[in-house]
Order: sequence, then structure tokens, then C-alpha cells
Amino acid sequence: MFSFTRKTDYALVALATLAEERAESTQPGRLSARQISERHAMPLPLLMNVLKDLVSGGLVTSTRGSKGGYSLARSPEGISVNDVVAATEGPVKVTACCGEEESTPCSDCRVVVTCPVTRSLRHLNDRINGFLSEVTLADMIEDHRDGKERMPISDIRLEFRPLPEEG
Repeated sequence: MFSFTRKTDYALVALATLAEERAESTQPGRLSARQISERHAMPLPLLMNVLKDLVSGGLVTSTRGSKGGYSLARSPEGISVNDVVAATEGPVKVTACCGEEESTPCSDCRVVVTCPVTRSLRHLNDRINGFLSEVTLADMIEDHRDGKERMPISDIRLEFRPLPEEG
């Protein structure tokens, strides 16, 4: 099953919370890990690990001290879902061979010589990454503000085109 981990779920919630705080505050919009944790009933130790990943990924800044906390390092428009996944889980890969250069056979694959789907899987992986790069934190927050529970299926546009012929 293809799904995000709880770390990515918590990261998206934490980022959205920081974005809302930024929009509503005249100050830098900082929140402590405890404030985010209590607001959303998240386990504090896991959230702290998530925030550490987001700081390492350049999505969040951390400030120490009595007026410290976490704040967005970029605008919500500049943070994609793909950025969040990469910071918390690493790059999205449908299969192991999707992380390899196209000219390099996948070192973990037993059927690499005869595999009939490598190109298609790499194409699918590129499309998924492209879509996740298009959806921003701002889009997700706006969707929430509009009272929608999720993005309507009609708004999701994935085009699958035939692969170019090799030659």
C-alpha cells in the first residue's frame, strides 16, 4: 500500500499550524513543540523528531530561548508536499529502481535484465513526484479554510501519456 507515514502526517499538520500562526500573528509566528503537540493531541517525542527533520530539510527554523520555538523557513507557497515527504521519509520511490539513474541497472533487482516494466515504473514515479511537487502547503491550508475535507477528485489532474518509443 502506498501511503505516507505518521511522521509525514504530523509534519504536514505541524507545518499547517505554523503557517496559520504566521498568518494570524504580528510576531514571527513561532510555536513551541509542546504548543503544537497539545493543539493536535500529538505525542510530543514523535513531534520533536518530526520537527528536527523539518529543520534539517530547511522547511522550519528553530529559535532557542523564552521567546523561541519553531517557525516556517519559507512561505507556505514555497513548501510542496514533496518537500515534506523528502524531509521526513526521503525521496518518493515507487520501487528501488526508481532511485537509480536510468542508464544504471538497479543493483537490488533480480529481474533487471528481463524487466518489462522498469521504464513504466520510472515514468509513474516521475508523475507522482511531479504531482506532489505541485501541491503546496498553501493549497492544503486554503482547502481547509474553504471547509473542504479534502481536495476534490476533479481538481486532481494526472495525465498518463504513452512512453516515447526507444530508438
